Amino acid sequence: MIVPRNFEWKDKNTIMKASRKIAAVVISAVLILGLSSQISNAQTSPGQLFEKALLAEEVQGDLPAAISLYRQLLDENPGDRTMAAQALLHLGSCYEKQGSDLARQTYRDLISKYGDQSAEVVQARERISRLEAHVAELNLQAEQHIKKGNEFFKQWAYEDAIREYESALKLRPNSLLAMNAQYCIGQSWYRAGNYDEALATLTNLIEKNPGSTIAPVTELMISQVEYAMENNENPVESKSESDGNTLVDPETGITYRKIKSFTGKDDVIEWTPSTRLSPNGKFLSSGNTIIPVNNSDPFKFTDMDVGLSVWSPDGNTLAFIAGDSSVYIVPVSPETGKTTGPPKNLLKRKGGRNLSYLTWSPDCKKLFYHLINDPEKKYTEIFSVNISDGVIRPLTSESIPQLSPSCSPDGQTIAFKGPYRDLWICPTKGGAAKKLLDDGHTRPNWTPDGKWIFSDGTVYGWPQSLNFFRLSDKFEFELTPPVKAGTYLSLSPDGKRLLFYRSSYQLIYGMKITSATGGPPYEPVAHLPAYGAQWSKNSKMIIIDSEENLNMEEGEQATRIVPISGGDSYVLDVDMELPGEMSSTYLSPDQKYLFFKVAAQDESEDLYMAPISIEEARVTGPPTRIFENWRCTGAYNTRMSVSHDGKKLAFIDDVDIWIYNLEDGSLKQITSSSEVKKWVSWSPDNRMISYWAFVENPDWNLETRIIPSEGGDPIKTLKDCRIYPMSWSPDSESLIMYDKDSLVLFNIITDEMQGIQEIISNRFVDIGNWIWSPEGDYFLLDGIEEVNSEQRYHLCKVPVNGGEITELATDDYDFKYDISYSPDGKWICYCYEKMEKVRPESTMWEADFDEVIEKFTSQ
Repeated sequence: MIVPRNFEWKDKNTIMKASRKIAAVVISAVLILGLSSQISNAQTSPGQLFEKALLAEEVQGDLPAAISLYRQLLDENPGDRTMAAQALLHLGSCYEKQGSDLARQTYRDLISKYGDQSAEVVQARERISRLEAHVAELNLQAEQHIKKGNEFFKQWAYEDAIREYESALKLRPNSLLAMNAQYCIGQSWYRAGNYDEALATLTNLIEKNPGSTIAPVTELMISQVEYAMENNENPVESKSESDGNTLVDPETGITYRKIKSFTGKDDVIEWTPSTRLSPNGKFLSSGNTIIPVNNSDPFKFTDMDVGLSVWSPDGNTLAFIAGDSSVYIVPVSPETGKTTGPPKNLLKRKGGRNLSYLTWSPDCKKLFYHLINDPEKKYTEIFSVNISDGVIRPLTSESIPQLSPSCSPDGQTIAFKGPYRDLWICPTKGGAAKKLLDDGHTRPNWTPDGKWIFSDGTVYGWPQSLNFFRLSDKFEFELTPPVKAGTYLSLSPDGKRLLFYRSSYQLIYGMKITSATGGPPYEPVAHLPAYGAQWSKNSKMIIIDSEENLNMEEGEQATRIVPISGGDSYVLDVDMELPGEMSSTYLSPDQKYLFFKVAAQDESEDLYMAPISIEEARVTGPPTRIFENWRCTGAYNTRMSVSHDGKKLAFIDDVDIWIYNLEDGSLKQITSSSEVKKWVSWSPDNRMISYWAFVENPDWNLETRIIPSEGGDPIKTLKDCRIYPMSWSPDSESLIMYDKDSLVLFNIITDEMQGIQEIISNRFVDIGNWIWSPEGDYFLLDGIEEVNSEQRYHLCKVPVNGGEITELATDDYDFKYDISYSPDGKWICYCYEKMEKVRPESTMWEADFDEVIEKFTSQ
């Protein structure tokens, strides 16, 4: 029996027609079963094959069998367009029931190949439209589950993370999102120490998706799990720091007492300098989140993206910066921390991110803040805004940078940070400003009695000293809290204790790997400090600039070697006789030499080199001094570069470039000019050197110059543009550069410029780092996307001559730098910067203010 052309399981006309068609399928099934012996002895007709497929799909629910039969029908009857269109329509229906993305592609094939089959084409278009809307909604829900899972993963709440990833997996089975979710599940089991589950999850992922982009990095992850199983290693240190509630600083004798621990859901504070304690001491605010000190669950006081929130002195109001750096105020209950009304936009701003600090007047009638109000001045100024009427007024007419205002307890004086971290004061009513002392002050605070100003020197959450200044006699001292006590938080509500907070999070400069074909990233060693990275020649290891002690707060610089398939990293042994302390190590690209500075007793610094073996992980010969009294200012990697053939070293001494021949030890100066220079780099053919020159004039213009590597006049001088070492194309004929804030491709030979910015401008607001592919047919870049005033970085592969952009390292939105290809072209390594959880709990500590004063004033 040939099924009519208009046969459709989900007929849209009437229920009666659908019922008759169901009956027809059932009757057909009975006939097929009854005549099975006869059919088996004869060739199956297209109609009979179609009926068998319908039976498997609609009656038996055996979708794999139905898919196989529909495909057989298409293969055996290429000339029957009517039958082919019907088969494709039902094939798409089978994929749709499986939740597979192949459904839409099947419907598209029907439309493109069988446009003359109007009835089926109409239905295919309707289904595509419905599916795309449905899939978009499912994708959004799945992405939200993955995002929430990532948040739990970040907090070490691995079981909660797995539940979120599993929800995403159920929503979008048989999709790229599902593969990413399953990979994340495997990572979560591994980090939780459940290696059996991790191995089973990751192995299953590869078995089901052997040719996918996620397979290569999953194989690395499996190797990491197997190594941990063999060596019984825990991937994350999880020892509690709850033991020891008191510590005495051996340097000062001051006692610090732990008064609170935060674990689980209430351990959410990453960035201590933006955290504030409520006046009654019951709550902490961090961003848009309120954290009760009694360990009950945190909650958000607004859904807006908040940069800083500050309690009013009476505890009845929160002021916060949100969105495009606008200032809002919202009423809150001092007892519950909950809002008691809607937010009010006190200071509306459009664009700009330089308003980042707020402080209240003691009477709660004003807010003080800093920002660059006049673009012509190019420096921040302090302003006040009235809470009642929104009137804005500048505080001082001083033509100096003004930052971090803090109001005195009597409301008469503002202390602020001036240029060079100097401490200044001015009247709150406006007028002339006065400098109190030089250096050492970043965020002024007042004691309740107004007798002392002390400044928090915290940088990126690392412990820094508190600098105290007594106004009566200008007596000052410096207090550095122990590492375990953390960084300054605030004074206690009664003003008698200094409170400190040690977050379980820390700013990490780490390293990850991703497949050159796409997929999620992979981290060989969690929480490993990495400030720069390069591949070993065999593509099996990565050599990183790191630290000898992985405490991450007290480490010494070291070169570490990291196996990419898992296992412990190990330090390059640099034991050798040196006349001073070694620092600023730089490894040659061929990994034959280690370059470094040595500080002499007279505080001068010499440039040295030593031969090394990565395989043996040690220095293999005595050190050689290259340059005496090396005047290197700024980051060392911007001041030296080894030629691509490994024969010469270019380095900047003070303002001039020198070439050191690594084979014969000869030294040659190739520039003689007074401009400050930076980012010296060789062309791949070793014939040219590029560098930045800062030309001194009223605007300090930047020029990029290209000179012969033997010295001489510039081949090219490019004004107002930046060229990095990774900018050279493999054939040394082109450069990727920033030309007046636009990314362009510049041909050195023809001077032609090709715009690159427009390729990505529809998606990204700016570009971070970039690097050429080994073949030179595309490049990688870190595109910056703005999402709710938050910057997300996307590692993308961009064809030089145009084409589809491919995103790599999916779901990793952190800032990336030092991007490099492995020598075999299979992997991409990059370093990243982010706040990451490195301890199981956050802790709050206190020290008696009177004891601190007594210890220092009695010396």
